[in-house]
Amino acid sequence: MKPKMRPMQQDRTRDHLANERTFLAWIRTTLGLLGLGFVLARMGIFLRQIAADIPGAQPQHANTGHEFLVSGVVFLAIGTGLAGAAAWIHDRNRRAIDSASYKPAHYAIYGLAAIVVAGGLIIIALVIWRTPSTV
Repeated sequence: MKPKMRPMQQDRTRDHLANERTFLAWIRTTLGLLGLGFVLARMGIFLRQIAADIPGAQPQHANTGHEFLVSGVVFLAIGTGLAGAAAWIHDRNRRAIDSASYKPAHYAIYGLAAIVVAGGLIIIALVIWRTPSTV
């Protein structure tokens, strides 16, 4: 026969499992940011190689794709930092659940949303800026 858990233990277990699911969601977000950073960085390198292969290319094409490379590295750094922050927040929440003093991390949520929105706007601007005009 399986021993019955007290209601307080069940609540705490449920809270810890929810904390773990949240941590894994942060890690999925981190992996998405790392993937986006990698793609952007590779796009910058790809554009540079194309510009170098153009016969009679102008010297100003030497920095072609530089902005994609820089933005890719920025997203890689943000993703890496976010992985560390996710682990720190998970541990902080674990200790708060154990001491029954948990408070939601509103600033972390707003901060991540602001980073993703800003990054999306930067990518939109880069794509529009680099799209050749057909007029």
